[in-house]
Amino acid sequence: MRGISFSLNTACLLSILGKSGSGKTTLLKCIYGLEDLPKGSVLVEGEKVLGPSYKLIPGNENMKLVSQDYYVLENHTVEENISDKLSGYTNEYKLKRVNELLKVLDLKKFRDKKTSELSSGQKQRVSIARALADFPKLLLLDEPFSNLDFQLKDNIFTYIRQNIEKQNASCILVTHQPEEALRYSSEIIIMEEGKIVQHNKPEYIYFRPESLKIARLFGKCFELEKTDFNSSKGLKFKEGRIWLRPEKLKTSARGQEKHLEVKITNKLFAQDKYEIIAETLSGECISFYHPDPSFKIGDVKYLTVDLSFQLSNFLTF
Repeated sequence: MRGISFSLNTACLLSILGKSGSGKTTLLKCIYGLEDLPKGSVLVEGEKVLGPSYKLIPGNENMKLVSQDYYVLENHTVEENISDKLSGYTNEYKLKRVNELLKVLDLKKFRDKKTSELSSGQKQRVSIARALADFPKLLLLDEPFSNLDFQLKDNIFTYIRQNIEKQNASCILVTHQPEEALRYSSEIIIMEEGKIVQHNKPEYIYFRPESLKIARLFGKCFELEKTDFNSSKGLKFKEGRIWLRPEKLKTSARGQEKHLEVKITNKLFAQDKYEIIAETLSGECISFYHPDPSFKIGDVKYLTVDLSFQLSNFLTF
């Protein structure tokens, strides 16, 4: 890793996004104190985090690290596993917190079961509940929810966002899922080859990525030449090129600008709409979304570019 520097405010959920080998997990381990830094330092509330060369038991009392490797008390019930992390609190508070987490993690029906009787997926959820029981000042998540279904993951992230707001805490999430980073984050860091290549709010990174490579992390993005267009009215190009996302391409209605002429080459079902695959006059492959299933291969259509999100001097998303 080289030249990495950032700060994290309270009530912030920061996602670190990048492909495998980009340095995401290494960065998280350095923050937690599992690896020594050759130079520089990590500070949590002004306190320097020491690595394994300086500290017998790595970590920091203000932080918790949750990874895909889970740990549970095998011979204890699910309720006892969660309560184990709440020593020092009143019984009333323990019960309230346990009930909250059993609901969030969908574990209510396993409350009185020993974890040795649970599946590996259920044990993973118990491990997550243990980590969230006594909420830390800084919660570190190394893709611990990758095997959970969407609804359960959504419940957990909602719970985490609520807790970091209430308790002036923060959270750092390492993920390789762009849609997860966009949906839940306050800020996103994009890493490539051990370096931070962009750091900003999700909306800014989505609409104003630093490169086409970053743009394509978050979905389809086409780079077209000015010569691909019938009309360039209202469009902003950089060096004769422009970037477009499929959701910003619409079939031209009467009186609208006809920016592109395309020939339909395929049609894919995309839940409440269809993704229409098409070619420009120069043979560039693009796509757009439309609710009408009657599009046929070989049809010629005219498209207009939605300009409402042309936020920079050359990007249209």
